[in-house]
Amino acid sequence: MKAHAVVAVPASMAAYARGLYGFLRELDQRGCDLIVASLPVEEGLGLAIANRLCRAAGPRPSE
Repeated sequence: MKAHAVVAVPASMAAYARGLYGFLRELDQRGCDLIVASLPVEEGLGLAIANRLCRAAGPRPSE
């Protein structure tokens, strides 16, 4: 079964940062094998968000 999900990213960097792990958990719970995300400009809070996304993209242990 193929499925996809789209999660709208908030316009505010602060709201994006607060909701980031929630967005990732939601996509994981939906069974997404692949998540494509655009990195924000790596300045200020955008740098922290980009760092979190890059960490989340790292290898995951097999279940």
